[in-house]
Amino acid sequence: MTEHLAAEDLAKFASGGLSAEKRRWLIRHLVAGCPQCARTLAARGGVAPAAVPTDTYDGPVERAMARACRVAAGRRKALAILTSLLSGERTWQMLTAAEVAALGRLPQVGALVEAGRSMRHHDPLAALQFAKLARYAAARLRADEFGRRPVADLRALVWAELGNSYRVTDDLVRAGRAFNRAIYWSRRGSRSNLLLARIADLLTSLLCAQRRFAEALDVMMVVFESHAAEGRNHLAGRALIGAANAANWLGDTGQALAILRRGFDLLDYDRDPHLAAQAVRNMLSLLVDLGHFRAARRLLWRGRQLFTEHGNAQDLLRIRWMEGRIYAGLDDFARAEEAFKESRAGLAELGQIYVSALAGLDLAALWARQGRVEEIYALATEMIATFRAMRVAREAIVSLLILQRACGAEGAQLLEIIDVVVSFLKDLEQQPARRDLTGST
Repeated sequence: MTEHLAAEDLAKFASGGLSAEKRRWLIRHLVAGCPQCARTLAARGGVAPAAVPTDTYDGPVERAMARACRVAAGRRKALAILTSLLSGERTWQMLTAAEVAALGRLPQVGALVEAGRSMRHHDPLAALQFAKLARYAAARLRADEFGRRPVADLRALVWAELGNSYRVTDDLVRAGRAFNRAIYWSRRGSRSNLLLARIADLLTSLLCAQRRFAEALDVMMVVFESHAAEGRNHLAGRALIGAANAANWLGDTGQALAILRRGFDLLDYDRDPHLAAQAVRNMLSLLVDLGHFRAARRLLWRGRQLFTEHGNAQDLLRIRWMEGRIYAGLDDFARAEEAFKESRAGLAELGQIYVSALAGLDLAALWARQGRVEEIYALATEMIATFRAMRVAREAIVSLLILQRACGAEGAQLLEIIDVVVSFLKDLEQQPARRDLTGST
């Protein structure tokens, strides 16, 4: 193994394609503190630090100046730089060589945080491991080197990121404990509004997972107001997107769409095209829920390239499922059926059992409108077998059994039963502690 990992291997690591042996080596290498690999990996995750010129520390004069900078003004500078980075107001590319030097070992921690963020969607367990490594690296930072407040700020951030990773992996108990530690450290730091807004942003996702949607909406509106007051439009828009999600879960779809549109207008597309794509996908879903199928179809046509460029396999399958719902709303049964079948099968292959079941129930509703009861019965039987094999919660299986036994009902009544099952599965999906038969997380 060479001293540094090759660029192509780092690219594979960022996309989840690196071998287990090289992955373990890279983790040890990063924890040991390699600035070159940390910067390269951070670049793959979207926050590459500016390259430090090779002659920055050449010669006694340059070394003395760098040392004086770190000792005399290091604490104030590190605090200002750290606050701007942690909040998302600045990126690593914006830093000068002197600012990178003032941060010392902080880029190592930042690279671990960003590596975890970049892997959260396609490899949540690996993202959790990186969040743990970032917390470990932050714990090793010395207050006398960076200053008490900057170290406390960084520890607050990494604990919040760790809590978010626990939330993604459905460990809500540990997630809550991690956020408690994040709040503990934030009180001992600079109390920067930027940093507190970032922690609150992550905390909102946990509140939603705990079904505390009203609290989540209130928190995100406070975050929005904080960013908007300081002219941070992109971060304000991001906060509104989170607020829209909470409003939607509260059942106010119209308010959610209005908030989402407002947030989308504030986003800087070049800064985060993935977030922009997510916002458009959410907007598409809300339009369908409101029954605005023609508007949804127009948005789908306009956003298709955006979805393709900035969506993973699961995102594209969800769009295909949404396309089926649009066709169904426009009474184009043949195209709707094709889209439902394709998205259902693809989501099941990715292990998205609940989402696949919801697509299957949309297919069942489509068949109910056509009087194809025998096919609904067969579909319910298939989903029951899948849920049992995957050890999905008993409540979900019971709901499908009710659907199966209702296949002798009239068409309108069958549609009502399908709607009830859909609502129940959506509710169950948001309660990870009840997903499997054992009730464990």
